[in-house]
Amino acid sequence: MNVTRKFLSSLITMASLLVLAAMQVAVAKQASAHVIGEAFDLKNDDFLYTETHCGIGEISSEVIYQHSDGSLLAHKQLDYQSGAATPSFVQRNLQANETVEVSFDQQEVSMSVTDSANKEIEKISPVTDIESNPLVIDAGFDVFIRGNWDKLVSGETLEFQFPLASRSSLVSLQVKPSVCSYATETDQCFALEPANWFFRMLASPIELGYDAGLARLTRYRGLSNINDESGKGLIVDIRYRYQESPGTACSIDRLLLSDNATNS
Repeated sequence: MNVTRKFLSSLITMASLLVLAAMQVAVAKQASAHVIGEAFDLKNDDFLYTETHCGIGEISSEVIYQHSDGSLLAHKQLDYQSGAATPSFVQRNLQANETVEVSFDQQEVSMSVTDSANKEIEKISPVTDIESNPLVIDAGFDVFIRGNWDKLVSGETLEFQFPLASRSSLVSLQVKPSVCSYATETDQCFALEPANWFFRMLASPIELGYDAGLARLTRYRGLSNINDESGKGLIVDIRYRYQESPGTACSIDRLLLSDNATNS
């Protein structure tokens, strides 16, 4: 049972990683817009961290995570050359001194995780049945939601393949419409959870709130891809806002980000 719970925790953590970057392409036709997410503790509403999404709508974009004091927590670089729904990415988690990489090429998904001891776990998995069971990587989730918006809001449950780097495997997730657990008059909510019924019994789904009129992400409630100091995933309520000018974090020197990721 402990192994099952660890697997489930890893699956949902990676699912949240996918969702927390979803707005990277949410405004792909509005490349001048930037997104800032403020993460609060889901139970006590304490402020935890900020994530700033830079370069939305471009081939290459990034997400900068900062502590409440402004110091760098994590940094993710995305590359959309492989497709809007299947971007390659590299995320460096400075607090855990860990690097996660995922890429898609020639019908194969490459996944790797490098820990603080420079121990690397790498796996290359072939992707099959991609027409009937789509592949989604990280921020490509938003493309999947928006491309199937009418089906979802009409009540359908949709499945997709997702690379789980921490377990070096492709897993099945599903998304379906749900009733919002928070007060709102404008949002359409969805539940993200494992497609496997057994795993669904062991965990609460991740809740996604979308502006029903604009079809863009406004809320995320569930397990974060950012861990606390003990290495346990934070349970968060992230509230997103969209603005025309870049966030302050977008002006951080790229070399500084690289040095911090290398030296942390």
